[in-house]
Amino acid sequence: MKEISTRFATGAGRAGVAIIHGADRWSGTVGRDGAVAERSGRYLLYSFTKTLMAAAALRLVDRGRLDLDHLLEEPAVPGSIAGGITLRQLLHHDGGLADYGGIPEYNAAVKAGQEPWSDDEYWSRTGAGRRLFEPGRGWAYSNIGYMLVRRILCRETGLGFGAMLADLVFKPLGVTDAFVPVTRADLEGLDLGPSRYLGNGGPPVPVAARYHPGWVSHGVAAATPDAAACLLHGILAGTLLPRPLLDLMTAARRVADPMPGRPWIEPGYGLGLMVELAPGGSGAAGHTGSGPGCSPAVFHFRGKRQPLTICVITGGEDVGQAETMAVAASSRFP
Repeated sequence: MKEISTRFATGAGRAGVAIIHGADRWSGTVGRDGAVAERSGRYLLYSFTKTLMAAAALRLVDRGRLDLDHLLEEPAVPGSIAGGITLRQLLHHDGGLADYGGIPEYNAAVKAGQEPWSDDEYWSRTGAGRRLFEPGRGWAYSNIGYMLVRRILCRETGLGFGAMLADLVFKPLGVTDAFVPVTRADLEGLDLGPSRYLGNGGPPVPVAARYHPGWVSHGVAAATPDAAACLLHGILAGTLLPRPLLDLMTAARRVADPMPGRPWIEPGYGLGLMVELAPGGSGAAGHTGSGPGCSPAVFHFRGKRQPLTICVITGGEDVGQAETMAVAASSRFP
């Protein structure tokens, strides 16, 4: 895995890697000098969870239990937006909802090791009821929007978030090494590097001792790189979704300019899916994540002779590094 090991210029010194190429499947840990013998552990998948949520929603659409374009109502969504936003807009981030990643109050609470906010607190503290734009007339990445997706999915199925993902995504794809942590204790044993972010200017600190998974408002899955790759491969190259719904999921429009330090030429977004739109680009479709202790990048690469999915999860907090590693590894496959 020279393409990956040579990318350790900064940040974490090792990464969990999984590759599915046609009928071949490999996973392991890669360091600066190449493959490392030990098996990869489980990591937090952070915003790759959004892809899993979108797949779950589309399975319910396929069953006639949800409608992508039906205007949502209370209590699934707060009254201030009820009747004016759709599930499709939430999945695509064009509902005009705010986010909390740049709010000083949020970051201070996370770094201090406080208990996470409730749904109502997330909503009120971000001012999410005051839309950034009218739904469908702009684009703004919003974890709050996916918090509402989680509420919709759990209300429709009558299941908790972890049980819902297991029922609609994990079990149908035969993935047993994935789960949803809900307490600090659930983070014990995960393969997370020390966090500079949580160290707040001091030495990096252990994540499990300081962080609560509830600070990801929509919920967060944890899995091995192999399990994460199998999940995305099953969604985009398998039979989890019928072709018309898969086409809807992958139909993306450009949402940003190229980003320094990240391998995107024409960044697009579909339904819970980051997509490279540039002709001659990497062909990546999947999702990355960013949070204390690790950075996942899980991509399926279109245009290859055989179906190819690569997951790279570093033990650092540089999402561009993980993305670049995955795209670099994809270049060895025609």
